[in-house]
Amino acid sequence: MRRLLAALALLAAGSIAGPAAPARASSTFAIGGLGEPQLEETARIRAMGGAGAAEHGPREISYVNPASLADVDHFLLEGTVLPEYRRVSAPGLSTETVRGTTFPSARAIIALPLRLVLGASYVAGTDATFHAERAESTGALARLQVDGTGGMNFLRVTLARRITPSFRLGADYEVIAGSFRESWLRTFSAAGLAPARDSVVIRYPKKSRFRFGAQVVNRAWSAGAAFETSQSLPLDLTRSTVGAQVVRDDGRLRLPTGFALGLSAPVRGRIRAVAQYRRANWGPSSLTSDLVTFRAQQRFSLGLERRRGDDEGTSFKGRLPLRAGVYYLQWPDLLPVAGAADIHGGTAGVNEVGVTLGAGIVTKDKGGSLDLSLEAGSRGNESDLGLSERFLRLGISVLVSDETWKGSLRR
Repeated sequence: MRRLLAALALLAAGSIAGPAAPARASSTFAIGGLGEPQLEETARIRAMGGAGAAEHGPREISYVNPASLADVDHFLLEGTVLPEYRRVSAPGLSTETVRGTTFPSARAIIALPLRLVLGASYVAGTDATFHAERAESTGALARLQVDGTGGMNFLRVTLARRITPSFRLGADYEVIAGSFRESWLRTFSAAGLAPARDSVVIRYPKKSRFRFGAQVVNRAWSAGAAFETSQSLPLDLTRSTVGAQVVRDDGRLRLPTGFALGLSAPVRGRIRAVAQYRRANWGPSSLTSDLVTFRAQQRFSLGLERRRGDDEGTSFKGRLPLRAGVYYLQWPDLLPVAGAADIHGGTAGVNEVGVTLGAGIVTKDKGGSLDLSLEAGSRGNESDLGLSERFLRLGISVLVSDETWKGSLRR
């Protein structure tokens, strides 16, 4: 596992020196297959800082809390795409621009008899994509290029039910999938020296875990909570070089327990406020390594929404829902400080701060919607980690529904 983590530790420790180019990455701080924490929510909830645990309604649903599906009364299809723009900065190096697109989630939901709701979804849990370049000398001048792809994905089945008019329950059964691949290419300046290639592949076995959720609704007020169980993943590592391949067991990664707590409250008129605290209990025992250790992952979210106006004579502007929010995300990764070879020389965490805005439109028959969100923020610290990022993310979510399911199955 240390070999796998070494490439990105070079970035986090600020060891890109001399004439080397800065790191380019989906995340310059992504660490060996665990990668950047992903927010799976749709653009509507992202625009409110990511606070979704208390969301409820026929379409106002969240990925964080399975109980939020309980009010769905027809058939829904929903998907989100997330284009992103980043600026990566490091002391003594030119600022670099990175562009990319991810697909954080997609889902299908259907209402069933007995007031049950069934959902199936794909969720991107982490994104471990990166690209790094550096100059080095190992007896001959060379340029090292390291590329990583993959991350953790979750395939999820959700079952929810409204128990009473004010109480909802739900459960997720999710299968952990995905893998991580790291490729090394070393090219030499001296003529006659052939490029050297090396690769490392880590696969996560397909194991499952559960998430349980509940909501309490009282008129315009609502509160929600969710709890997710832990799972231990044995890591299968395959290392390949020219003419050789080694396969071995490389320890275990433990996905920790976690929970989310959320609240939605009216402010005045069509305006409401939302808040959420979400935590995953990562710790030093999650993965043994000299190049990374872990702390709890925490996300604090606050948001406001002006609901869509439906009264006769309301202008187009008045019919648009408007959203705004802020969030603070504490990554689980604790990395070596700039200049340290490993975590024994000191560690620093990646903290992310963002502001969010958004709006949406609904079709005349209310059978579909388009939601947009814009996130702007920064993360990392040049003095501690040797790198920092600023970013913009545009969230685009599309929802379509078939109302005929409501009449045939919920009669």
